[in-house]
Amino acid sequence: MTIAKHDTTQDSHTDERRLGPFITQLLTSRYHADHTLRSARRFRRGMHDLTLDRHGKLKRSVGELSLLFSIRPDLLSWWIGTLFMIGSSLFIVGSIMQLFLSHQFTSFAINLTYFSGSLFFTSAAYGQFLQSINANIALLPRAREKQKEWRWWARGLRSPGFLSAASQLIGTFLFNLNTFSAFYGPHTFVGEHLFIWVPCMIGSILFLVSSFFAWIEIYHDDFIKPFITVTWWIVWFNIIGSVFFQISAIYGYIDPMTGAVKDENLAVYYTLWGAICFYLGAHFSNVEIREVRKIDATKH
Repeated sequence: MTIAKHDTTQDSHTDERRLGPFITQLLTSRYHADHTLRSARRFRRGMHDLTLDRHGKLKRSVGELSLLFSIRPDLLSWWIGTLFMIGSSLFIVGSIMQLFLSHQFTSFAINLTYFSGSLFFTSAAYGQFLQSINANIALLPRAREKQKEWRWWARGLRSPGFLSAASQLIGTFLFNLNTFSAFYGPHTFVGEHLFIWVPCMIGSILFLVSSFFAWIEIYHDDFIKPFITVTWWIVWFNIIGSVFFQISAIYGYIDPMTGAVKDENLAVYYTLWGAICFYLGAHFSNVEIREVRKIDATKH
């Protein structure tokens, strides 16, 4: 970990907290006054900076776990969480249809349900990507102040939030290909291997990568308490969901010579449990935004 200091005024200075090349926090210290802590995730999500006393203690509690979520269609964060909830729900429905109701639904209907869910995943992932480039804590101090115009595409390799969002976005595109090919794709064994299983496998790996960078983003946040803070649950539900999707991809291996699936039932079961985890993570992300101030609604 390295810390770089930037003088802002004669009465204050800002420390950057890093994990390797990634900036995770900015602490603005003021003489004879309260300090301000800006964390990468909170800034990206449009949540207010934390106010600390001169001893580094919070002035008020934040991130308390609750089942009640906010309905905030004025916030991009709310749309991201809601779209992920819809996408996850469709994956849950598709898995249940395939596991328990396959005699009542055609393969086309089941695969169309998965594909529809993947589109909601991609929409939410792009919204998350937009957040990561328009509220990027890794920008230089002057750039942070000058950034006024909304951007639709950019890169921010020093930001774990950007790398998390970018990895997940690419992964969702691959799931689009995977699920589309399942109901309207190649009918050869090699084609199924290349266009159904390979995108699923790579997409699942990218979801794991995304979860890793999401964990890095909160690594230095001492105020995120295990099992107590809602942000902790969001990150870990997404990590576990990504692991389940990865296991599903392993069991869903399609032999290019015979077309046989390694274990279709286990693949679907792990898809189901992964989708449930992603749904819960998305639900709690809409709990987390209860801390977004109304005055910031048009900005995030």
